[in-house]
Amino acid sequence: MHKLTKPLLHFYLSLASVAAFAIGWAFLAHSPKPAPLLAAPSQVQVSNSVQPTLEPIPSLNDYLNSNTSSVPVFQSPVVTFPRLRTRGS
Repeated sequence: MHKLTKPLLHFYLSLASVAAFAIGWAFLAHSPKPAPLLAAPSQVQVSNSVQPTLEPIPSLNDYLNSNTSSVPVFQSPVVTFPRLRTRGS
């Protein structure tokens, strides 16, 4: 490589990266701004639709006082690992 080629290449790459950053910044600065996500609280319409009623959630006392057969019991699975063998000396 020529003695002057390496510094000129470094200068060219530095200048090109700074120019690309400035151009990208200018594009972002002049891009259209997004619309607000939520409308003003005074413009929100409240619907008066009827919600279905749900069954009440049973309490812990209901579970303790109920029959134990009605409550499902989960058993943890038994995991067995094979014995490790090296099959060598």
